[in-house]
Amino acid sequence: MPEVTLRQMRYFVAIVDLGSVTAAAAACHVSQGAASMAVADLEKAVGVTLLVRSRSRKVAPTAAGVEFAAHARTVLEQVEEAQEAVRDQGGAIRGLLRVGVSLTMSPRVVPPLIEHFTTEHPLVELSFVEGAPDALQEQLRAGRLDLALLYSWQTDPDLEQIQIASVRLHVMLPAGHRLADQDSVWLRDIVDEPAVLLDVPPTAERMITTVESAGLAIKVGWRSANMDTIRTIVGRGLGYSFANSIPATGATFDGHKVVYKPVADKTPANAIMAVVPAGQKLPRRVKVAINALKTTEPQR
Repeated sequence: MPEVTLRQMRYFVAIVDLGSVTAAAAACHVSQGAASMAVADLEKAVGVTLLVRSRSRKVAPTAAGVEFAAHARTVLEQVEEAQEAVRDQGGAIRGLLRVGVSLTMSPRVVPPLIEHFTTEHPLVELSFVEGAPDALQEQLRAGRLDLALLYSWQTDPDLEQIQIASVRLHVMLPAGHRLADQDSVWLRDIVDEPAVLLDVPPTAERMITTVESAGLAIKVGWRSANMDTIRTIVGRGLGYSFANSIPATGATFDGHKVVYKPVADKTPANAIMAVVPAGQKLPRRVKVAINALKTTEPQR
């Protein structure tokens, strides 16, 4: 019976991720023929079809291919970790670190993470993907990400969660608002005005539930998936919004200003979480990333 090799798994995973034999071959620095032959040998070895080809020359994994790719990624990662442990013996950290981060949290956590690895661990190749929580957690389950950074109320229970820092819900107001000078804002004093909600599930729904749990009804004026758009609408005095990550400046895209005030009501606890696959040993570079964020977040 033919044996499955690491080379076959590496090429196969690349094809699944890139959706093209040509692109995968280029990424792996081999010929297209070599990549195709490796996958053909792999399918013979496992005895099932792993990829389907379309007329547009795109390829997609079969159900068996999706399952095999997840296991193959784990094997490849474990081999890389073994090589790293023997090679470095506690010294320099290297390898690929793939981080997923929610859109609104990205400006808060990605720049310091890049700075840390560029300065302290230059042999680590850090890449990041910004997106909606559900999509990022699916990529984490599929092995396309090593780590996802999300708010606790965005996370799924089947994944392991490590708290980075707690956060407090704030109201975003135009700088000239009647409540802008308050130390904090009660929801009852703001809900009659139009709310501008972040249209990235489950954020808007969660904010509506939070307000309703206080016995109030929210008046949704507009929704947007872009925080710059939300800030600009609020800065013009057209409504208010909510935020967990507070920028260092209140300037909007068009030169207006907003202010951020803590919500005075008791709201559900929330935190920045490092989300990783459950039951798996974390690579050193993932542990380093988590510890780096824990160090920088309390200073904010």
